[in-house]
Amino acid sequence: MDPLPPRAQLVEQVYDRLLQAICSRRLAPGARIAQEQLAATLGVSRQPVSHALQLLKQQGLLRDAEGRGLVVAPIDADYVHALYEVRAALDAIAAARAARRVAEAGRRGGWLADRLSRVRAIVEQGQAAVVAGDKAAMADADLAFHGVVNELAGNPVIAEIARHHWSHIRRAIDVVLDDSTLHARVWDEHAAILAAIAAGDAPSAERLAREHATRAGDETWQRLCAGSDRPGRAEAAA
Repeated sequence: MDPLPPRAQLVEQVYDRLLQAICSRRLAPGARIAQEQLAATLGVSRQPVSHALQLLKQQGLLRDAEGRGLVVAPIDADYVHALYEVRAALDAIAAARAARRVAEAGRRGGWLADRLSRVRAIVEQGQAAVVAGDKAAMADADLAFHGVVNELAGNPVIAEIARHHWSHIRRAIDVVLDDSTLHARVWDEHAAILAAIAAGDAPSAERLAREHATRAGDETWQRLCAGSDRPGRAEAAA
């Protein structure tokens, strides 16, 4: 990782940099974290690194190593499957609520129309990332897609729960996208969900969103159980 520029809020900057590395598996599951080496690599003191590591540990992304120090937590197949089971229910609610709000508002302009335009743009970005084979861009677009759908739903609790589990979902997305045969299908499913929402078809939007999340959870669980989670480059390992 490149050194960070001298700016305020170093704890947040260090946290964000480490979170990105963990979620993309550039810091692989099981990688040992060397605090002094991280501080030197990022060009900061040990204090912000220590605080950032504690935040990541509290989120379950790091755990105590045998003897001393921390390691990147494994991606637990059963936990991920349980997380997707909950996500399937929440995504279904969000998509249905979003479709009902569109139906009630009609095709008038305003906030909903702006959000629908944003979702369409995100779907186009995701589809372009598929063509380019850019897995990181696909993962970012995936999270952005569901984030805007949650905004469209108008239920702040759904968005809050989704944000709380974002890092674990991001790690799971990185695993399932190892299978390039799924890339186009994932974005076809996103496009179908969007079409149902834009048409104000709540039953279809709910069903499609639930099926999408359930399928993703099953496929991620299968890959993890089969040992297909290929470790990434273990940066900052001891």
